Amino acid sequence: MEIKRIDYLTPHGRYIRSREADLAAMGLANTFEEAPVKRGRGRPRKHPPGQRAPRRSRAKVRLAAQGQPPARASGGRKASRASSRKTSGTVSPVTAAPARVPTPAPKAAPKVAAALLESTLAGGLGQDTIQIEAQETAFEIKPIETRTVEITVVENDPEYEAELAEQAALVKARLDAENEPGEEVPHPSVRRTKFTRRYDFSDAQDASKVDPAVLTLFPHFGFPTIHRGGPMSEDDLKRWLFATLYKEKRNDAIREDRFQDDLRIYRGLEGFYNAVEVIIEGDIQRERDRIAIWHVIDTRVANAEQYSERAAKGEISDDLARMWVAHLDYLALGNLEDSEHLVWRQIVDAMEWPEGFSRIDLARWAGQDPDVVPNVRSWAGQPKHFPEHLRDVPFPP
Repeated sequence: MEIKRIDYLTPHGRYIRSREADLAAMGLANTFEEAPVKRGRGRPRKHPPGQRAPRRSRAKVRLAAQGQPPARASGGRKASRASSRKTSGTVSPVTAAPARVPTPAPKAAPKVAAALLESTLAGGLGQDTIQIEAQETAFEIKPIETRTVEITVVENDPEYEAELAEQAALVKARLDAENEPGEEVPHPSVRRTKFTRRYDFSDAQDASKVDPAVLTLFPHFGFPTIHRGGPMSEDDLKRWLFATLYKEKRNDAIREDRFQDDLRIYRGLEGFYNAVEVIIEGDIQRERDRIAIWHVIDTRVANAEQYSERAAKGEISDDLARMWVAHLDYLALGNLEDSEHLVWRQIVDAMEWPEGFSRIDLARWAGQDPDVVPNVRSWAGQPKHFPEHLRDVPFPP
């Protein structure tokens, strides 16, 4: 019977659940019964399978039954034992709890309580209003005080006008002393004296503003400059060659013929420039250096004038004024190339400076040889642009 039942439910080896309903009609149902599962030895279960036990209460205080003392008071298992230690009748002021000071009742409390009682009684009679009598406080308002200030305007005050005229005369006298006759008055925002007007370094390409002593140092002043190895136009190259390589020729016509011959020999401008670059590069680099340090010279002119004038007026000492100028020179030269530093020395040595503030004067003041080029790099160690007794003085002060 069991084999027939299995063959009917699994035809061709595949189980078909829908055929289980036909087993009873075919007499193949209940062919076997599953054996009951035996429980192990021990106490029977308190809760049947699938039912969860109730959660244990976490309450620490349990109410005692009515008419019975709690377990702690009746000598239960957790009852506290009476202490056998004797205590004194006095209480320590440190451990004693602070005494409560009775709070005095507010003054308005009897009136408010009476009003509430009256309102409660009135509510039973159908009245909805509560009337509380309070003491009225009167405020006194004082008027604002007003003050009268008299302003007197004086027109055409002789003393004031005399003072203004005196100040204008002083300003005009200073301008007349600083400006030579026929010279243009400087802009008020730029303070220029005879010293600063003599040395004008505002434009590195304007030869008319340069002092003749400085201009003679640069015979190629204003010549075109290019980057090293860069292309140069034919006109620029001709200008440089006429002033350097062809300078010994008698006139410009001969120089032009020589220039055209060299162009044919070197097969063009590029080949000719590559051939003569080593000859004219030194002069071109000197002109580059002059343009690079032009603003540095302009700054030194302003510094020397400012600190020399303050020292002359007694605002600062002579040593402090020289320390400022020498220190600013040290900072400026530290940012220049070596070739630029040499050109800077040639220019400042050709100029006239206030007494004690030229490059040579400052070198001798610091105890150094003015003919030796100092090392102004930051990695060269402690600078020696101050005298030895001033090198450890905090600076700037």
